[in-house]
Amino acid sequence: MMKVMIVDDEPKLRQGLQTLIPWESLGLTVTATASNGIEALEMIHQEPPDIAVVDIRMPLMDGLQLIQSLTSTGHQMQFIILSGYADFEYAKQAIKYGVSGYLLKPVDISEMKNTLKRVSERIKEDRLKQGQHQMKAVNRNWFLHDLFAPQDKSKDPAAMKSMAKEAGLLWCSYETVAVFPRVSEVERPAALQRLDHALKPIIEGRDMGVVTVSSPYVILLLREPLRSKQRREELYREIANASGDYRFVAATGGTVSVPEEINRSFLKAQELIKQAFFCEKGRLLGPNPSLHSVPESTGLSNHNVEETMEELVFRLYYSLDAGNQTMIRPLLEEAAAFFLTQEPDESFVKESFFFLSNAVIHKLTAGSRKEMKGTEEVSRFLKGIFEFEFLDELIDETCRFLLGLAEDAEPEGKEKELKIMINIIHRHYADNLKLETLAGMLNYSTAYLGQLFKNKTGEYFNTYLDRVRIQKAKELLEQGKKVYEVAELVGYTSVNYFHSKFKKYEGRSPSEFKNP
Repeated sequence: MMKVMIVDDEPKLRQGLQTLIPWESLGLTVTATASNGIEALEMIHQEPPDIAVVDIRMPLMDGLQLIQSLTSTGHQMQFIILSGYADFEYAKQAIKYGVSGYLLKPVDISEMKNTLKRVSERIKEDRLKQGQHQMKAVNRNWFLHDLFAPQDKSKDPAAMKSMAKEAGLLWCSYETVAVFPRVSEVERPAALQRLDHALKPIIEGRDMGVVTVSSPYVILLLREPLRSKQRREELYREIANASGDYRFVAATGGTVSVPEEINRSFLKAQELIKQAFFCEKGRLLGPNPSLHSVPESTGLSNHNVEETMEELVFRLYYSLDAGNQTMIRPLLEEAAAFFLTQEPDESFVKESFFFLSNAVIHKLTAGSRKEMKGTEEVSRFLKGIFEFEFLDELIDETCRFLLGLAEDAEPEGKEKELKIMINIIHRHYADNLKLETLAGMLNYSTAYLGQLFKNKTGEYFNTYLDRVRIQKAKELLEQGKKVYEVAELVGYTSVNYFHSKFKKYEGRSPSEFKNP
């Protein structure tokens, strides 16, 4: 039976209606009565009725205020108004809130019975329509999920077309957009539900297509292709507004023309989401995404990974040590490009950035002249590398962090740059220093920088470097180090080559110097 509530401040009227109306024969039952709107609200929150018979004039909260409060909070029920003659115009205003009828006092029992009968019939019709709509929605969702599943080649296209027509999905074209919330598995159900509820009024309300959930995605099946960049950007903004605080990636699998090809569009969208790390942030991906740009020539592609990593560490370290901040971002871009040529895999690229950053930070920490960042901050940065959702963000943050380890100001003027060069030689003579590497870091041609260096020091770069190395070798030999140990410590990979250089500048061999 349908439930009825009577709300009137006259006890006799409430009692009379309960007694004189044959409720049971009408398929109704009075479940509650109230003397004013506030009292009625409390009862309705506990047990909502199907029909509310409401008096207009009541203390504390009148009938119109009660109807306003209930309709604004989404309560679904039918209202019958009881009104005195003086309240006729007031009662007409309440009709705007969807009341099913109004009766004048004193209440005519026959008229009340007819009104109740008419209202209950209306409720039955609404429930029947709602049930049919829900059944149709269930059938459509079932068909949608079947479309997004891998297609059985034995399925008859004609049968698919017939089912699409029955589900109201027989269109001229289809485009699948998959939305993937970037949340934990615990948060995923709530995120999918929120996106589904928020996007349905936008997509289905505007007859743009349908929305469904197939975890871990919310799927938009559009009936019109997203042909223009403007339309893709507009849809992305709509999804962003619907997602609220949830981060997400969205991709389109392109347009298909028949139902049996919808799965192909969906699979393309999924593949693009998996490649989102290499794509541009804040865009609807696909079907031809703009992947992270790779420089045409990195000069690294012919090296093996270990040698290239050493070279990248070397160049980043000396650029930071020299205070050449403008070189850091291009070097990181070059590193990313090289990693992509080796293996275009998100995990591999992140691991490579981790090892590269860790090696550079270690060298800076070991040889720095200034106080370094705390261990916790360094550890937090290195762990955070694996949390980045886009390669551009990873490069930006790595650049920002490494620059924080560099000198506060970039050197200015040739004199200062030459002093930096000399300082690098004296501090890093044991490394594989090359004039062309320093020239690249300081944005000079090798020939020009070599000439500047000679004008400043009176010697060529390699000669100056050799002299510094030999001077340091003499100090080590005097400390009792063995010749082959000294050769390695001052930067010579060959003992014979070290021997020849030492004799050239000192006029005797390292052994003769050590044991005169």
